[in-house]
Amino acid sequence: MPQLVRERRWWLLPLALWGGVVALSLELQIDKIREQSVQVAVEGARNMFRMVMLTRNWNASHGGVYVPVTPGTPPNPYLEHPQRDLMTTDGMALTMINPAYMTRLIGSMAAADGGVMFRLTSLKPIRPANAADAWEQASLEAFERGAAETMGVEDSPRGKLLRYMAPLKVQESCLVCHAKQGYQLGDIRGGLSVSQQYAPIEATTRDGIRQTTLAHCAAFAVVLAVGWGLLELLRRRWRELAEKIGELEEAHVQLLQSEKMASIGVLAAGVAHEINNPIGFVSSNLGTLKDYHKTMVALLDACRAGRATEADFAAADFDYLKADLADLMRESREGLERVRKIVADLKDFSRLDQADWQEADLNAGIECTLNVVRNEIKYKAEVVREYDAKLPPVRCLPAQINQVVMNLLVNAAHAIEERGIITVRSGHDAEWAWIEVADTGRGMSPEVLKCIFDPFYTTKPVGKGTGLGLSISYDIVDKHGGHIDVSSEPGRGTTFRVWLPLAGGPNAAKRAAT
Repeated sequence: MPQLVRERRWWLLPLALWGGVVALSLELQIDKIREQSVQVAVEGARNMFRMVMLTRNWNASHGGVYVPVTPGTPPNPYLEHPQRDLMTTDGMALTMINPAYMTRLIGSMAAADGGVMFRLTSLKPIRPANAADAWEQASLEAFERGAAETMGVEDSPRGKLLRYMAPLKVQESCLVCHAKQGYQLGDIRGGLSVSQQYAPIEATTRDGIRQTTLAHCAAFAVVLAVGWGLLELLRRRWRELAEKIGELEEAHVQLLQSEKMASIGVLAAGVAHEINNPIGFVSSNLGTLKDYHKTMVALLDACRAGRATEADFAAADFDYLKADLADLMRESREGLERVRKIVADLKDFSRLDQADWQEADLNAGIECTLNVVRNEIKYKAEVVREYDAKLPPVRCLPAQINQVVMNLLVNAAHAIEERGIITVRSGHDAEWAWIEVADTGRGMSPEVLKCIFDPFYTTKPVGKGTGLGLSISYDIVDKHGGHIDVSSEPGRGTTFRVWLPLAGGPNAAKRAAT
């Protein structure tokens, strides 16, 4: 089981990463909410500026308007106009309200109502009260440099204010009053400053931040709970899977052992037969030697006792004994040498579990295996050897490669229904060595070829095979970093070619995969 799944402390890593993502998202959302809140307030100030400008333009388009003189609307002392004050025929006093005076009156009403505050200001005001404060003066200077508008948040005795200001340009109707100040058409003569309390904006921002914070916390908690639950479920499932894999590996080992035992059973019968033949005639020769020994001992005893006759020597036939003894000794030595060779080959072949990688002569390994399985093959096929005499040593686990060759040879023999030919070849190129086993057996269909390396797949009758031989061979060759090619055609036989890297070793499979 991976450490990340097995130990819960590692789960904190993805959860911390998720927490960082949520925190980053929350920070970005908060910045966006603050920016949007300010933008909405600024857009409100722009709308107010546009409404005031529309009102001023309407007033200017009518050359000013007249209203009754009241304490709230006295005559404008800063308006120099010959018709500033009029008297109606019924004796009502009227005074002219020009755009600037009207803007000031509306601004006073708005400030008294506690809403948005706005006022006219200029660097060269006619009315001293219209003089710019520090923020407005900086904005007016920015307008002179080409700025289209200014905005900002400023502290004031009444709390924080969101301030907005846009320039007022000289129009034709403005020259009546401002031409004497030296302004020309299109000049910036001042600006309209719009101010509003920042507290409602902050309250709206805080409410938005609170809501998005709660949403992010909820998302973090939900993902935390679901993620932890899924990890717990994965951990439990992985434990179950690990147990099943362990059981499967144990079963696989048992099946491999069963296949090895089955192979040993096949070899044991064949080897017993191969050993029994020379042992049989060695035993027979020993019986004959025993009879000769009795004859010779009896003749020697007769000679020592002085009882030997010429007839006794004639009956012994020494010439025949000399020739036959030589033949018996030669045949016995050959039989015992055959037994010794079989035992040596079996010893080399049977080290299936050795873990030492070594430089091996593949040709010698093939020959050793052929001797071990000779009894399985000799009644079914003639073996043709086509070895590469210049085949270099290959670094491998020799006994396991012998196991592969044995499986291929036995399968080839089983595939031949009547007597046929099994051809064993070897060869190499710059990077690979190969062993080839070809038979003239019944061959295989394309459907069968797709499954031959699958565990437990066999075309033999029930009880005649485990279906693991080729699967084990595939695993062994794959562990060596090689591969097996197979070609077959029904009725034309089958050819297996095992490829092994010349530069083999424990890491050969990893190098081949990359």
